[in-house]
Amino acid sequence: MKKQMLLKNLNMFLFLSFIITALALIFYKFIPSKIQGNEFLYETHEIAGIVMIILGILHFILNFNWVKAVYFKKKKK
Repeated sequence: MKKQMLLKNLNMFLFLSFIITALALIFYKFIPSKIQGNEFLYETHEIAGIVMIILGILHFILNFNWVKAVYFKKKKK
């Protein structure tokens, strides 16, 4: 059950990092430059993106048994 709780928390942080990355990009691209604070939004987008990649890799590792079961099935003869 510990793995399931870890995955639940990991998924929540993965989703939050995705939202932060997406919002930072939207604000960076579509809000006028006087308001947006270019450097802050750029750094936020970069850091949240790196966190999202790391969490995505951890998510894949924790779900690897499922991936093996679904995609690498032994074919019956």
